[in-house]
Amino acid sequence: MVIKVVIGANFGDEGKGLMTDYFCHQSTLRGEKSLVVLHNGGAQRGHTVVTPDGNRHVFHHFGSGTFAGADTYFSEEFILNPIIFRQEWEEFEEMGIAPKVYADENCLITTPFDMILNQIKEKWRGGERHGSCGIGIYETKIRTLYNFEVGIWKQLSKDELIDYLKKIRDEYFMYTIDFVGFKVPEDWLNIVNSENLINVFAEDMMFMLSRMLFKPEKEIFSEYDFLVFENGQGLLLDQNNKEYFPHLTPSNTGLKNPLKIISNMHCNPDVEVCYVTRTYLTRHGAGRLDGECDKQEINPDIQDLTNVPNPHQGTLRYAKLIEKPLEERILKDFEPARKYGAKLSLAITHENEYDYVFSNTFKKNFDCIYYSDGETRESVGRI
Repeated sequence: MVIKVVIGANFGDEGKGLMTDYFCHQSTLRGEKSLVVLHNGGAQRGHTVVTPDGNRHVFHHFGSGTFAGADTYFSEEFILNPIIFRQEWEEFEEMGIAPKVYADENCLITTPFDMILNQIKEKWRGGERHGSCGIGIYETKIRTLYNFEVGIWKQLSKDELIDYLKKIRDEYFMYTIDFVGFKVPEDWLNIVNSENLINVFAEDMMFMLSRMLFKPEKEIFSEYDFLVFENGQGLLLDQNNKEYFPHLTPSNTGLKNPLKIISNMHCNPDVEVCYVTRTYLTRHGAGRLDGECDKQEINPDIQDLTNVPNPHQGTLRYAKLIEKPLEERILKDFEPARKYGAKLSLAITHENEYDYVFSNTFKKNFDCIYYSDGETRESVGRI
């Protein structure tokens, strides 16, 4: 089996979707059957893929290899969101695409109350907001006493789903709001108490569950020749990167989750770990950003259709790339993969927007370097 692990080397938005699509397309050309594994975070990811014929899609809840014919697997660390799952599935249907998706029964599920709580907290923080996506990832993870996995949710009838959602709303959500002392705007409170909110979410849940396949991980992997672990976010946002606390994401953004899965495969796969970086840095929301500068210093003509300003994260921030710390965090994260004989590669994207020259000393760390001066898989070259 051939395995590619695609990891963002910075704060996200590096081009993980582009590289996942590229690897899956190459696999399809070889006649292989490919699977994208989503294993951290959830639907807050926004991985952009542009096909050669100009079809553009931002992947949130599905693997970015979908256009290249790859299927998707949500491993146990991925957080499911029925609302976004259904929205994206219906977008694919309009394109004539019927995704095939598997899910681990231990995946957690985000409810609309987690999303609303996340957004209220950010609004309440005002100028001190963290820059969250407002999707409720952290809120889902800490809802411990009122949380259970998709394997249990799928056993419930629609009426039982509705009853449990009311329990989350009336006992957990309202208690949390009162405990922390948030002032809930009247229009938001009307939404929270709306029976329609719960009924529609229950329908979204049933929609999602009816389109998922549940099998043991070993059985799923046995059906494929080629796996791509598509990480969400980037190394600098890893939950263990304490230097950047508290502006982090509550998940492992590096090799930790993929290696845990690979170590349980009981085979000797051909593994390549590809770290992706732009020729400059970007960051959403608040928090440390070394080398920060005005967009004009990078390229005043950059037009990022994916990372548009929003009320939660504000406007995308920019910084000059600093090579030494980039090298250090990549090599530190990659170190545990050496025992698997893994190859180390680098993908450099957005070369058309800013001309950064990497030193030969830096480039010698990598077995292979990919580069891209555009958005489509045809723009990806290899050194």
